[in-house]
Amino acid sequence: MPSLKRLESKYEDLEEEYEEVRKKLKWFKKERTTKSDSEAKYELYQRVEEYQAKLEEIEEELEELEEKINQSKQIGKSNLEKPQTLDLLYKSLLKLGYWKQHNCFEEIAIKYSHGVFLLQGSSKDDGQKWLLKRLALISPKILQGKKIIIDLNRTSSRTDITGIWNEFAGRVGLPEESLPSKIADKICELWKSQNVLIVFDNVDETIKENLYDLLNDFWNSLSQKILENNIQQSKLKLFIFFLDYQKFVSQWNVGFVENYNSNWQPNDPLELPIINPFLEQDIRDWLNYQSQDLPPAISSNKTESVRKLLEKQGIPIPTLRKICELCGFNWFDQEDKWLNL
Repeated sequence: MPSLKRLESKYEDLEEEYEEVRKKLKWFKKERTTKSDSEAKYELYQRVEEYQAKLEEIEEELEELEEKINQSKQIGKSNLEKPQTLDLLYKSLLKLGYWKQHNCFEEIAIKYSHGVFLLQGSSKDDGQKWLLKRLALISPKILQGKKIIIDLNRTSSRTDITGIWNEFAGRVGLPEESLPSKIADKICELWKSQNVLIVFDNVDETIKENLYDLLNDFWNSLSQKILENNIQQSKLKLFIFFLDYQKFVSQWNVGFVENYNSNWQPNDPLELPIINPFLEQDIRDWLNYQSQDLPPAISSNKTESVRKLLEKQGIPIPTLRKICELCGFNWFDQEDKWLNL
């Protein structure tokens, strides 16, 4: 569709042409009444019909242009509103489900400056990365600090711990073959001036021994250095997350504490509660509390919306995708942005 400016310019030109044709038509009609000569009168009749046809043709063009202008204005208005609507939807989606994990981590993030956490579910549809983003936003400034993301599903990292150490070293500016203790030293140095977020993705795709080494050789060394440097009370945050998509890690017995309680200390790696499907009540409560920030398409008939969402059996990511669909958006268009740390 042409731009709104071009459409409006063309509309103005046609209006001027319409006025000129209308004036000529009026003149020919007046002249026709004054002529007695039949031949001259017949010629004037023809001119009147010609200008009437021309006037009708311009009227049709003006109507079509007016419709296009209105459509263009509506699209423009929609484009202006869309980012705000999407932002409200994103913020609302971050309040659906995951409350066991959210509340547990929030309490820890308020009380402590550091810790290691396992996010676990049965598949990637459980939304471990979505949950990670949500938890990171509890301490929003952590996303402005140093972020280290290591994918343990890379061929070099699946069975070879050396490949993991080399990548880890490179991501903190150390040479390859640096010892885990040197990497821990570097993390401590970074943490003194900024927040640090470390993510080990696809931990279920590596082997048990590699995870054990990461916790024993790196985390235990780092924990000791935190105590030695007396930085455990830092206002800056140092959080490490392991993402498990097959619930393997809890079976490996590598040192994660299963339940958070008053005896927990931040040097103990913690399993956050396993991700479970959203319950019907979770979805109903969410719709009720968030309705003012959601489009009418999903909030006006909550019973029907709940019915459609439950078709996804409460599985987190398919449910989030369905919500976006009902709101007139495509989850996949936003996924990279919304999950980006």
